[in-house]
Amino acid sequence: MQKTVTDLLYREKVQSRDKLLSEVIRMYLEEKSPNLKPRTLLGYETIFARNISIIGDRKVNAVKREDVIRLRSALISEGMKERTCNTHLVHLSSMLRWAVRQEICARNCAEGLLLTLSNRHDSERKRFSIDDLQSIFSNIPLIAGDETNVWIPLIALFSGMRKEEICQLERGDVRHEDGIWVFDINSKGEKTTKTEAGLRLVPIHSKLLHMGFIEFCNNRARGKHSGNLWGFVRWRESWCKRWGGRFNEWYSKNVQTDKGKVFHSFRHTFVDELKQSNLSKELVSELVGHVVKGETFGRYGKGYSVQVLKNAVEILSYDIDLTRLENHIGSCCSIS
Repeated sequence: MQKTVTDLLYREKVQSRDKLLSEVIRMYLEEKSPNLKPRTLLGYETIFARNISIIGDRKVNAVKREDVIRLRSALISEGMKERTCNTHLVHLSSMLRWAVRQEICARNCAEGLLLTLSNRHDSERKRFSIDDLQSIFSNIPLIAGDETNVWIPLIALFSGMRKEEICQLERGDVRHEDGIWVFDINSKGEKTTKTEAGLRLVPIHSKLLHMGFIEFCNNRARGKHSGNLWGFVRWRESWCKRWGGRFNEWYSKNVQTDKGKVFHSFRHTFVDELKQSNLSKELVSELVGHVVKGETFGRYGKGYSVQVLKNAVEILSYDIDLTRLENHIGSCCSIS
């Protein structure tokens, strides 16, 4: 009986705070926005606007499970892919879960309604084969005195870093930590990370060190003293938009054989190589800046030491010929 009374009192308290769905979404996004990139926030707003257009902007406690099922059916009937539909449902469920914690909403009626996907997610994510990698590095345009087309793809391959994370690097982000060279991925100044988990240290692979990356940073990088390491300027809220556009245009015309293989496939290759080496999911997640799920590791676990991360990165070894790139680096050294 006590439980029933408590539930009734809670529902009365919640109903007294009942707000329109749009109001609750606004409050939710206001709390999240300091940690979101503008384009990510815009994506959230677009998804929620579509959800409201189908469900209706009613009091949040008036939204029922049948409304969410109707939303799901409407999105699929419009031709939306199952995975994209699930993204809409996940955002709605996360917002309602937050509203329950804030005692604005009595329950999360969107929970447990995700569609069962016909294909495994990892089967859709394409990594590069060794032949793909050899084709890229044997044909990528090399400009006299310019090493960006050498280092950016190599860093992606040997670190798993996102394109934006690489293109926003500053000289100070390449530094020593406990005697080990690392990439310090941070959000200082105009730099950003996709998530809070993206703030991390990634040890620099010995292959990059042997090819002279530190010498490049110290002597030939356009931002060797300060500013962006590559001399890039932030454009349309992105450091990689211009360089990435040129790379994508060249790659699609000259190398690409599978639409599922793009620049981001360097990251998938990195992850898959470590996965095949039986490294723990938690260790790989820390290296690539993914949220570690599960209470034991996610909440209580301390981050791995730089030495442990370094040992993991050094497992990587690709059977590709980089002589062409090494010769180009040598010619850039002679020019400088």
